[in-house]
Parts: sequence; C-alpha cells; structure tokens
Amino acid sequence: MRNEEKMDCGCAAPYIGPPLDNTCGGAPFVLFMALLDTFIRKKCDISEICDRVNPRTQPDAEYDFVIIGGGSGGATAAGRLSEVPSFKVLLIEAGGDEPPGSQVPSMVVSYHGNPYLDWNYMTEPEPRACQGFPEKRCSWPRGKVLGGCSVINGMMYTRGTPRDYDKWEEAGNKGWSYKDVLPVFKSFEDNLEIGTVVEAEYHGTGGPLTTSRFKDQPEVAHDILKGAQEIGYKVVKDLNGREYSGFAIAQSNTRNGVRLSTARAYLRPARNRPNLHVMLNSTATRILIDDNKVVHAVEFMYRNKLHSVRVNKEVVLAAGAINTPQVLLLSGVGPRAELDKAGIRQVHDLPGVGRGLQNHVTFYMTYLMEKRKDITELDWPTALKYIVAREGPMTSTGMSQVTARINSPYADPSGTDPDLQIFFSGFLANCAHSGEAGAAADPRHADALKSLTISPVALHPKSKGYIGLRSRDPFEPPVMVANYLTEPEDVATLVAGIRVIQRLANSTVLRNKYGLFLPKEEYGDCEQKHGYDTDSFWECALRHYTGPENHQASSCRMGPPSDPLAVVDNELRVHGLDGLRVMDASAMPILVSGNTHATIVMMAERGVDFIKKRWLPVTSVANRGGFANTQRPLNDIQAKHQNSGQYYPYYDNNYKTFSTGHQPRGYYATSSPIKQNYQAPKVNQNYFGSYEKIRELRDYPNYDYNYYNNAGAYPEAY
Repeated sequence: MRNEEKMDCGCAAPYIGPPLDNTCGGAPFVLFMALLDTFIRKKCDISEICDRVNPRTQPDAEYDFVIIGGGSGGATAAGRLSEVPSFKVLLIEAGGDEPPGSQVPSMVVSYHGNPYLDWNYMTEPEPRACQGFPEKRCSWPRGKVLGGCSVINGMMYTRGTPRDYDKWEEAGNKGWSYKDVLPVFKSFEDNLEIGTVVEAEYHGTGGPLTTSRFKDQPEVAHDILKGAQEIGYKVVKDLNGREYSGFAIAQSNTRNGVRLSTARAYLRPARNRPNLHVMLNSTATRILIDDNKVVHAVEFMYRNKLHSVRVNKEVVLAAGAINTPQVLLLSGVGPRAELDKAGIRQVHDLPGVGRGLQNHVTFYMTYLMEKRKDITELDWPTALKYIVAREGPMTSTGMSQVTARINSPYADPSGTDPDLQIFFSGFLANCAHSGEAGAAADPRHADALKSLTISPVALHPKSKGYIGLRSRDPFEPPVMVANYLTEPEDVATLVAGIRVIQRLANSTVLRNKYGLFLPKEEYGDCEQKHGYDTDSFWECALRHYTGPENHQASSCRMGPPSDPLAVVDNELRVHGLDGLRVMDASAMPILVSGNTHATIVMMAERGVDFIKKRWLPVTSVANRGGFANTQRPLNDIQAKHQNSGQYYPYYDNNYKTFSTGHQPRGYYATSSPIKQNYQAPKVNQNYFGSYEKIRELRDYPNYDYNYYNNAGAYPEAY
C-alpha cells in the first residue's frame, strides 16, 4: 500500500496500519475483512483520518513539559497541559497512531497480539499459576500506540467503588477520598444518559470523555440479567453511582458508535496547537537528573538516532504500570540491588520502584449453547448498517458490555467493598469470511455451537508481584513477575465466583432458552487428582488455566514518606526529586475494584491541576481537588535552601523579569540581593551539567538499525 492515499475526506493522509484483513486468523477471512477495512478507512467520522495528530520528526531543543507515554494518562495530560498557551509540551509515544479498524467497537480484540500496537509482554514463569501455558508464562497485552490501552481495551467505563478511594486516603494520601475524586470524574465526563440510566449527582456533561451504553445489546445480555435476578442478585443501571454492586449493562467510552480513546478525546482536538509537539515511534531511554536531584532532560530514540531534550519545568511519566518503573530504573531511580544487577549507577534511592505490583486475576469458563448454532454476527447487512448509520452489532462489544460486581463470602461483612467481578464475552461482530447473512462463523467448523465465556475476577488480589530490569538495554522487555495465586485468599475468591457462575448458567432462562452447558475439561491432571467439580478441582484448574486481566497497577504507588515502598506523594511527585510526576496506573496506592481506564484519566486530570497550581498564578487554576494554597509547597531539596535566600527553583525560560515569587530554576544567587529586573543568565541548550556522556547506539543490542517498514512507521521498540 502507498505511504499516502487520497481520502474521500479531502486530505492526503499517511498510511495508518495495520488493516483488518489478517485479524481473523485464516485465509478464508482475508477478502471480506480487507474490503470492510477499506470502507472503514474512507468513512471520515469513523477513521478521522484527516483529523489525526501530525507527528514531528525532529524535536525542539527544550520544552517546559515532556510527557513519556501517550496512553490513558499521558494523552490526557498532554491535552490538558497544552490548553495553557505558555506551556510548551512534548509528548513521546513509543507506538504509532491507532489504525482505523481499531475505532470500531466490535473489533475490540482484533489487534491483540499485533506488534504494531501491542507490546506482547509475557510474565516470568509463574510459581503457582499459568501452569498449563508454555513455560508457565501468562501473556500481558499492553497498548503500544497513541492512546495506549484505551485503543485495545473493552471501553467499559467503571470507576471502582467509593471504598477504593477512601482506602487510598486511609493509606496516607490526603485528598484522594471518594468525595475528593468524584468531582474530577464528573468534570471530564460527557454523559449522554443522565436522567435515564445515570444520575446527575454522580455524573457530568460537557467533558471530553463521551459516556453512554453501547447502541446495540444482544438479546442474551438481557437474559443474563434475568438469570441474575432469579438466583438472588440485584440488577442495577449504573455501577458508578448510588449503587456499586449488582449485575448491569455497563456504560462505555464511545462517541456515535465509534471507540473514544484518549488520543481521540484529548489529542486530536489539540492537534493544531503550536505549543503541543508529538513524537511517535519514539522510545524513552532514560530521564536525566542532576546532582541536586532536579530533572533536566529526557533521552529517547527515534529513527536510529538518540535525542536529548531539555526540560524547563517537569517530566510527566505516564508509560504504564510496566514501563514506568522500567524507565525509572533505567534512569538510576530505584532500589540499589535491582540497579546493580543491570549495571546502572544509582542516582536516587527509592526502594518501591517496581514493587507491589497488583493485577486482577480471572479464569475463563466457556459455555456452549445447545440451542444456538455459531452463526456469524458480522455480514454485509450488518456492515452496511454500521458504515451508513453507525447502528447495529458493530457499535458494541457484544456480551463484554455485561458485568457484575458482587460480594463473595470472603468480602468485607459491611457489604461496601465487593471483592468479585464477573465478565462476559461472546457474540462479537468482528470476523466474517463471505459477508453472507446466516453463514457459519467459521466455515471450517460449520456445525459449531454458539459460545459464551463467563469469568470470575478477584478484585482485591492479595498476591503481589514486581517489575525489574533484565539489562540496561531499554529495548529489552523488563522482568515481569505477577505471582498470581500465591495467596490462598485469591484462590478462594475465584472458586466462590465459579460457583456463582454455575448457578447463573443453570438459571431457568439460560438453561431453557439457550441450553447453556459447560463442556467437561480435565485441565491437565486436575480431574485425576481431585475429582471433577470439587473445590480442589477448581483450585487446580485456576492454577492450570489462569486468566490474567490487564489491569496492572501499583508498581510505583502513591504514599506518604512514612511508607517505605511509596514512590510518589499525594500530588503525584516522585519522592525526593524535583520536576518528575507519575500519572498512570503504577501510582495507584491500591488497585481499584474494576477496569482501570477511568481512574487513570482521573489521576492525570488531577495531576495536571497540581502542575497548574505550581506553575500558574493560584487565582487562575480551578481548584477541583481541594489543594488550594497561597504559595507553592517546598520539596526536600528546596527546603534546605529556603532560609538562605540563595536557591531559585522555578526557572521559566521565557520569563525575563520576575519578582521574588518567580525566580529562575536551577540557579544559585551570588551575594548580591535579587533585584526586580534581574536578567536570567542564558542557558546553553547543549549543556546538561553532570550528565553522563550520551550512550552510543551500540549500547542497545536489541535495536535493529535496518528496520523501517513500508508504512514509514517503526514498531514500539525502534
């Protein structure tokens, strides 16, 4: 395909791949899916091909803010910071732009495993889980694309529970209780169903994140809710409002039948701002910190070249719960033992970097429907309905929009802290081979039965893992240890969830209408050892066929100085460093009880508020979070100098004259007093003090100098 093609939308757009033609796993599907992809690319309001961010190929020498990672948190931060015209912002994203096919909700899993936009991470061999997988490793799909995991996730909009955030504050993080964060959630929502599905007390309008239920809901979704009521569970409209437990059809982040990633919500509207620069296919290699613990610059690799950009104000690290600790460790920030193993000089001792990793864990139970053949959900009538009117099954994720949050027997007796979630999947309009209505979903298995996968999820995992370095090479995946199911409470919660699912599947409506049944599986030697359907059997099955959710968090957790594993404070500033914040799931003190995307956006919105509070006049910053101060707080380094009158921490490169409230950052005064019209010394943009000599490309053995595909795009690690 040509690097550029003239679109019906009226622009010459760069090729953005990959297409959908090879996403269905076989030659019979290629022709139909290729045609469908062509139609999607040429529908301007789906692909937004002419409204994409125009990435730069060369950065400027310096910026006020550099954001590492363009995912859920990073895209939010970049969009919000660039709203201030005087802030010059660079966003560094390791992947490319999201392909048009990923904008279609029903293609929710189509790009999982695709190296163009998935890191394709694997855990280390697990001691107690993933035992039935090759080398006992679980896979961790993670977004490697502008928009990050918001491009490949299920779009479900859940915030966790009020108790989650109250626990954050109880852990020493003042200002993060539910009453503190609810106004922030409301501020970035544009909820289309206030008064019908949700209440205005808990939801907002006018924000960048459009929120509503999917337009299309399979009949079986409503029958699941009937079955839940039959076995004694309540059905609610909104799990983010007055009720936060029960079965529900969840809201999602879509707009007019199209996925709404953070790139679409926050970056595309900002694409013409002159103060926002975006570098795609650019891998951050380290953050540069001087001897005074002040962040000065960021190194990153783009097209065979190592770049270094000066940072005048702050770096926002938003690379996710896996890559954020990796970047910190590569920068010499973390526990000495971990750095020594990789041969990296320690710049700042923070024992919690990479530690305390949490992730939800699940188990997939795939039921078959004796009374339903596996007929394709995608055909030409369905495709045309979507392309012409944004209606029909392609506007949704099928059964993945149904969920439940409930209490297991092991949950807090108060009932306010549910510990079990149930996910569903199936009925997805994502593949077809002929486009013929009523055709078999897979022509190679024409008599196959329809399936429905139901999964229990342990929401409060006690098992914790860690992220470490394999080497000092930034292109080598980090060490990822999940430690799934190493704590017995997690196993017990999942077995309790399996029993709930069995009761649900045996409800009258699901049994009589669909003939739902679970095919018998042995799961290695579990049946032989324990006997089928005993609790011990299911414990064994969980360890054999572990389902890793993709909600990794808490690997650089927020906490007070008294917490020995805390990495950031309650304004998301890295402890002991000046000019570095973390705005992604790694900073969660405790993993929330649900999908993480909405919470990450909230954290980034708050993080930008904290930044504005520091760098803008107090009267110009909306105080959503209750952190109003008449003067900026001092960090440990600044406090040492506050009585001497000799340390000027806030340097604004564009500010020539200033009063004592705004002095140049990083400069120490002579014995002369500060004068009102003091002229800041000129900065040599090529000088970075005590920085190590920039490393040569040969220090990166996993860098492929010759890789450059015909689309003009590099994969994440290049």
